[in-house]
Amino acid sequence: MEKSDQFSIDKFYYQEISALTEAGGWSVDFKNKTSHFDHQARVILDVPKDYVPTLRSGYTFYAEEHLDRATEFFFGCAEGKPFSTEIKMQTYNGEIFWAIAKGKPLRDESGEIIGIRGVFRKIDEQKKREQQLEQSLKLIEGHNSRLYDFAHIISHNLRSQVSNLQMSSALMDRSTLTEDQIELVNNFEKIGNSLDVTLQHLNKIVSVHNISNTKLEPVVIKDVYDRVVAGLNQDIRASRAVMYTEFSEVEEVMYIEAYLESILQNLITNALRYKHPDRDPEITVFTYEENGKKYLMVRDNGLGIDLEKHGKDLFKLYKTFHGNKNALGLGLFLTHNEVQAMGGDITVESKVDKGSKFIVTLQ
Repeated sequence: MEKSDQFSIDKFYYQEISALTEAGGWSVDFKNKTSHFDHQARVILDVPKDYVPTLRSGYTFYAEEHLDRATEFFFGCAEGKPFSTEIKMQTYNGEIFWAIAKGKPLRDESGEIIGIRGVFRKIDEQKKREQQLEQSLKLIEGHNSRLYDFAHIISHNLRSQVSNLQMSSALMDRSTLTEDQIELVNNFEKIGNSLDVTLQHLNKIVSVHNISNTKLEPVVIKDVYDRVVAGLNQDIRASRAVMYTEFSEVEEVMYIEAYLESILQNLITNALRYKHPDRDPEITVFTYEENGKKYLMVRDNGLGIDLEKHGKDLFKLYKTFHGNKNALGLGLFLTHNEVQAMGGDITVESKVDKGSKFIVTLQ
């Protein structure tokens, strides 16, 4: 194959790839003091057919607010520093668009820089979607912040009223009351106690939002586990639970310690509370690393959960699944929120009468 034929083939492939990726190419020759736009660059920039680019006119294709950045990148590249950046450009007719631009110096055989060659690709739609997403996230954050502030205010303002209601009903002399009046007072007392529990739950939920701004610190997982198990020691002994642990693969994690303690507390407490009546509980807690991510797993041999029936409600507030009168439906809800507040995720595998396995993505 002759060189001219090979050149034609290479040129064809280059043009097809350029059109397919919608990337335009440009170059600057310092020795001959010339500039060049390839076909795709001319299409993107919408230049006239007879337009001849020059060193001086090249700057006119950058938006005014990014002109200084473009100049800095160009002169840096002329000194041997390649660049890759997102930058605002503009067409020949002044239409602004976002582009990803890359450039690198061209050298001769002696290593002297004789020019610059670069490519750019229009990412206007992608950038608009990113900006819309960012605005949506800010809007959601604002709504969430106001919601938690409102919850905090409600909790604070109701606390004293609930306390007064409980105290008044407790101090009332029932010996002078009729049966109907006693029933009414008892109902008031139940209402006060119920409101008090609800406020406690609300405070816990609000605390998830407040603590999420805490600075992350190295947390030794075994130390937190030991503290949780010490607090649950009586329940563990009463249920004759056997605990298995292994933290050697991931011993430490950057986390909010209070969150990790709460997560372990809730998952281990659930494993004890929903033990199978025909066998002693066996609870396994261990950490591992996979594909660059760190995980915490808590597995039990308890009652298990019917995920087909309850899977969609598993982490919702006040949802319970075993008919336990003492169940509040708060633990998994808080655990889910704490894990998500740390940027992680929690998944569950479970079979009825076999047990459950919760996997928390730590980092």
